[in-house]
Amino acid sequence: MLLTPRTELEHRIRRLQAALERQALDGALLHSTTSLLYFTGSAQQGHLWVPAAGEPRYLVRRVLDRARRESALSHIEPLTSLRALPDHLGSARRIGMELDRLPVTQFELYRRHLPGVEAVDVGPAIRQLRSVKSPWEVERVRASARAADETYKALYVALREGLTELELSVVGETAQRLAGAQGMIRWHAHNAFESPVMMVLAGESGLAFSFADTPFGGEGLTPAAPYGAGRRAIRRDEPVCVDYPTVVDGYVHDQTRTMVVGRLAPDLVRAHGVCREILDMIAEEARPGATGEQLWERAVAIARRAGLEEHFMGWGESRVRFVGHGVGLELDEWPILAPRQQQPLEAGNVIAVEPKFFFPGRGAVGLESTFVVTPSGAERLSITGEELGVKP
Repeated sequence: MLLTPRTELEHRIRRLQAALERQALDGALLHSTTSLLYFTGSAQQGHLWVPAAGEPRYLVRRVLDRARRESALSHIEPLTSLRALPDHLGSARRIGMELDRLPVTQFELYRRHLPGVEAVDVGPAIRQLRSVKSPWEVERVRASARAADETYKALYVALREGLTELELSVVGETAQRLAGAQGMIRWHAHNAFESPVMMVLAGESGLAFSFADTPFGGEGLTPAAPYGAGRRAIRRDEPVCVDYPTVVDGYVHDQTRTMVVGRLAPDLVRAHGVCREILDMIAEEARPGATGEQLWERAVAIARRAGLEEHFMGWGESRVRFVGHGVGLELDEWPILAPRQQQPLEAGNVIAVEPKFFFPGRGAVGLESTFVVTPSGAERLSITGEELGVKP
């Protein structure tokens, strides 16, 4: 079992405490699964109390002995009830909490048990901290990239005419797990929302947009889960897009590749080439100081010069307005390559860049590779080739 090193946790805690000082907070009381994993190395149920100065305390509701095995923190204690929180917070009167992850009813419980304590939203500060990955974290993403490559190899071998999206998806999901992937994806959108999703979209399925704010949706198997692979059979000479986040040791690597049984129409092949051009641009220009808005505009300009702007990142009213997003412990991290995103990139940002083009009545082509921002540009962490996967 890979454990988060104590030095890694200490570095993260120090950065959080510096953020607390900037917000004039006495400490932070964190409860989300992702924050617990990030700052303690364990996802056991409970709270983490991080004072503005001093040692943090991991207050565990369930399961204490496992939390002590998994976390390198020094102070890991039982928490029998929220009523006991004041004893741990001491004289703190202005604390940070993840307010974007607290239902109103839960927040009212905290207010009842922490009278006189002011809660300030510390969620954005934590997301900003997590957007800059340490070398240890980048190595975890590299491990996920290796598992993704094994997955793609299995998908390519299995691809054939007549196979359904679902059947090919099962091949990929099996390969992922055998390569060490954990089989779940965390999103920030809803606390602890986890989804085992592999997009396998053949032909017109690539145009089946759905509820998630993502370029691809997919028919899925039922309106109860209207997302991902469906039961459509793969046909010759149509694009088959495979979009599959892979998660190893908690860290997400996101990747899309396009395959075809037979031959793809020349205009779709050309659009696929434009996707590669956009990825190469990102590799050159995504460096510290660049903004998400600048990179979005550069990507749109490339699509416009190719005469493909109206096909870029969706179709009609179902277009999304981003071309990349951060990944880490969650799939939807910062930074975002989109309009009005003015926060400068920093070395250590890990971003999944996903240019895609959609053609009514025919399907979609696209690519997605994961990069880490360095002082000299963005380094590809993805190792699977970005060429079109052609199966005779």
